[in-house]
Amino acid sequence: MNRKNILIVDRNKDFMQELREALLPYSGTYQTAFASNTAKTREILSQFTVHLVLANVHLSGESGIQLLLHVRRWHADTHVVLYSDDLSEELKRSAYHSGVAAIIEHPFRIEDLLRLLTRIFARESGSAFFDSVHLADLLQLIGMGHHSADVVVTNAADRMRGIIRIRKGNLIEAETTEKRGVEAVTEMLSWPCPTIRTCRAASGLTTPTKAVPLHDVLMQAVARLDEK
Repeated sequence: MNRKNILIVDRNKDFMQELREALLPYSGTYQTAFASNTAKTREILSQFTVHLVLANVHLSGESGIQLLLHVRRWHADTHVVLYSDDLSEELKRSAYHSGVAAIIEHPFRIEDLLRLLTRIFARESGSAFFDSVHLADLLQLIGMGHHSADVVVTNAADRMRGIIRIRKGNLIEAETTEKRGVEAVTEMLSWPCPTIRTCRAASGLTTPTKAVPLHDVLMQAVARLDEK
């Protein structure tokens, strides 16, 4: 694994100093930089290559979730790991639905953090990018970028297959064998280990006058999953 650049964001300077010293023996693997607020974080991200952001959920100016959304939108190749000493179920759902690589409880042991970093970066060497991407994360990115794509989802365990057609960030069609629309998206999100691949948007489908933003569909689907 090539040396990775990690940006650590926390308003607690004593904690950042402790983390700096703890990671010093691993400087051959990880190069670390530090920021105490989101404004400085955005500046660093705009000027340097950052492979992973490790941030406290509670920051000055913005929350870690808001920072996560910024990174996922403008620096999609950068992983984000959030930590907090108050991990509610609502917070974890919000983080994972927004595309976080991991969210961990603070305080954490340096050994646990190192294992997590190894696991995240090991995914990059895999043969298929989408093997390590959750369907919800992929749809979130497509929606935020206003992209067009056909997403084919296969649940090998049950031999189920579905397709989600997206045009300019709007849902045009979603279907599985028995379900359509939001219900189809909800079902595909519930599949435990699906295979996901994207295809170039097929011609012949235009965006309806009253298009439904993919983000809104995704939030409805996630809410239905939470109800089950």
